[in-house]
Amino acid sequence: MWKDHICYVQPRLDWPNRAVADDGGVRNLISIRNINKTFVKEVKKQTIPVRALDGVNLEIKPSEFVSIIGPSGCGKTTLLKIVDGLVRQDSGEIYIEGKKVVGPGPDRAVVFQNFALLPWGDVIRNVAFGLELRGVQRKEREDVARKWIEVVGLRGFEHHYPSELSGGMQQRVGLARALAVDPKVLLMDEPFGA
Repeated sequence: MWKDHICYVQPRLDWPNRAVADDGGVRNLISIRNINKTFVKEVKKQTIPVRALDGVNLEIKPSEFVSIIGPSGCGKTTLLKIVDGLVRQDSGEIYIEGKKVVGPGPDRAVVFQNFALLPWGDVIRNVAFGLELRGVQRKEREDVARKWIEVVGLRGFEHHYPSELSGGMQQRVGLARALAVDPKVLLMDEPFGA
């Protein structure tokens, strides 16, 4: 929980090419407004509420890089999943470029902490998976996948399966998969832990 366990937001690094609103001000890419989330846990036939997020507010401008730092259990992953639309908040609102987040969208990609790779798919299939879901033709999606496989240093491993890769290599596959869909927002949950 944010208030009890203290999560820190790293100061933003502003890049020069930020989107500017008509009035000259910089628009927010992401607006997180008063987000609250409580999970319910059953312990010995008792229902125990576990408050994960309590009144979280954050504004992120285009081209900013923001890190949320805090101890295990303070709600970092929960917040990322809410921003991505994978988990619903109890109250509060999230906006991306002024549009309310009501579920997952093509403007966001996540690099999961646990990699979330398809065990039956080789590296190229895993990297191209998001493009496949978007209906991109096979040759084009494999070309894009090969580009990102090269960028993350996995050339030569295109036809290896996740079980044949180290943890760090699996993590790079997850990163390449997220980058392959060219998202406006890249959410990363401890992406370099392995």
